[in-house]
Amino acid sequence: MAATSEAKSVDSFSMPSPKERRQKFINSTLEPNSFDAFSMTEDIFVSDNIFIITLDDNSTIYSDIKVPESYAPFIKKGLPVELSLIPFVESQFDPYAQSSTGASGIWQFIPSTALENGLKKNWWYDGRRDIFASTKAASHFLKDMKRHFKGDWLLAIASYNTGAGNVGKSIKKADYVIGKKSFWDLNLPRETEIYVPKLIALRDIMSNPSKYGVKIPNVPNKAITKFVSIKYPIDFYTISVLSEVDENEIYQLNPGFSAWYFLPTMQKRLLLPANNADIFSKRYSKLIRLIYSKKSHKVVKGDTLSKISRIYNVSIKSIKVLNNLSSDLIKIGQKLQLPIEGVNENKAQIKIAGIDYKIHDKTIIYNHKVKRYDNWYKIARYYNTNLKTLLKWNNADKKTTLKVGQLIKIKMKGPILSEDDNIKLRYVVDLGDTVKNISIGFDVPQRNLLADNEIRSARSLKAGTNLAIYK
Repeated sequence: MAATSEAKSVDSFSMPSPKERRQKFINSTLEPNSFDAFSMTEDIFVSDNIFIITLDDNSTIYSDIKVPESYAPFIKKGLPVELSLIPFVESQFDPYAQSSTGASGIWQFIPSTALENGLKKNWWYDGRRDIFASTKAASHFLKDMKRHFKGDWLLAIASYNTGAGNVGKSIKKADYVIGKKSFWDLNLPRETEIYVPKLIALRDIMSNPSKYGVKIPNVPNKAITKFVSIKYPIDFYTISVLSEVDENEIYQLNPGFSAWYFLPTMQKRLLLPANNADIFSKRYSKLIRLIYSKKSHKVVKGDTLSKISRIYNVSIKSIKVLNNLSSDLIKIGQKLQLPIEGVNENKAQIKIAGIDYKIHDKTIIYNHKVKRYDNWYKIARYYNTNLKTLLKWNNADKKTTLKVGQLIKIKMKGPILSEDDNIKLRYVVDLGDTVKNISIGFDVPQRNLLADNEIRSARSLKAGTNLAIYK
C-alpha cells in the first residue's frame, strides 16, 4: 500500500516531534483517537453521482469518482465512513494510479497484499482497479488491523500505510501500551507520520466544509448506474454500440477491465448508466438470438458435468456459468443449456440506432506467456476451455513439455460489431509491459501499434496508457 507504493498524494508538510504532535492534537478539536464519532451524512458515499469538491477559487480538489456507492462496505460493516477518504491520500481517487513499485488502484494495493485480500489480476482484469472489489478488500484489511491493534483506528490506518510489522516494531521500541498511549507517541516513517494527520484533516474538512471554504454540491441519493449481467463473451466496442455509451465512459465505470473482451467466467457483471442498461440488455439478447443457436442436454442416469463437457467439447466452468450452477451437482431430467455455437452467416448484420453493423464471429488469438508452475491443465482451466481444445490450438499433446516464457495460443470467440471490416480492440498497459510483448500478444506489428496510438518510440510506453489495437 502507500508505504511501498509511492502513491500520489497531497503536498507534504513538515512535522513536529512525536511529543509535540501528541500535545498539539490533544489540544485541538479534532479528537485524533476518535474515528467513530463522525457527523458526515452517508448520502455522499452511497450516491451513484459524480462527486466534486470545489474551493472558493473554483479549483477542483476531488473528482473522477463515478461510483461512490462502492463505499457501502464501510457502512455495512460498521466501519467509520471517513475511512473511505483514504483513497484521496493514496491516489486522489484515480483508479489507474500506478506506482513504480507496482501498487495500483484507488486504494494502491501492491500485488502481494492484493492477493492476500482476494483481489485477482490477469490479462483481462485487475481487481486492484475495480472500485467495488478493492474497496471491499480494503474494508476487510482495515477491520482486521483494528482487531489486531485492539480497536485503535489510528494504528490500523498507520498499518495500512507502512504495514502492521513496522507499526509493531515502533510499538516495541516505544514501550507502547495500547489504551494508555497513542499513535502520536510512536516514531514511525515520516510518510506514515504525515499520512494519518492528512486523513484526520480531510475528515475535519468534510465534516465542516464551510469552515474551510469548501463547497460540496447537494448530490441526490438516486442511482444513475446499474449492473447488467452478461452470459457470453463480448468485446467492449460492441457493448458501446449496444448500450449507446461511449467506450471510454464504459471503461471509466469499470476500471478493473484491462483488455478488450468481457469474459463472464472471469467477471460476473458490468456497470452501465441506468438509462442505458436496459437498452443494452434488450439489444444484447436480440443479438445473441439473431446469430447464435443454442444446444441443450437432458441429464440422464450416469451423467456428470465432466462427462457432458467431454461429449460436447466445452468446459465444465462454461456449463456452470450458463446454467447458474453453484456446484457440480446435476439431477436426472434436468435440462442444461450448452455454450453457444457458430454464427448464422445468413443473419450477419444488425441495425442499431439506425446504423447497419456487420457481425463478426471473430476468433482472436491471445498468446499466454508460460509462468513457473504452469501446466496444460492449469492454463486450460484459467482460460475457461477444455484441455483437448487447448492442446489442439497449440499442436500439442499431454506429454508436450512447457517452458517458462513460452507463448501458448489462446483463442477467444464471440460477436464483434463494426461499421466496416476493421475491428478495434483495446488494452491498458500494465507495469512491465513492452511494445514487443503487447504486439506479440495481439499478433499485430509493432510499427502499427505505435502509429495507431501516436507513440513516438517503444521506450515512451507508460503503465496505465489506453491502447487502441486494430485487427
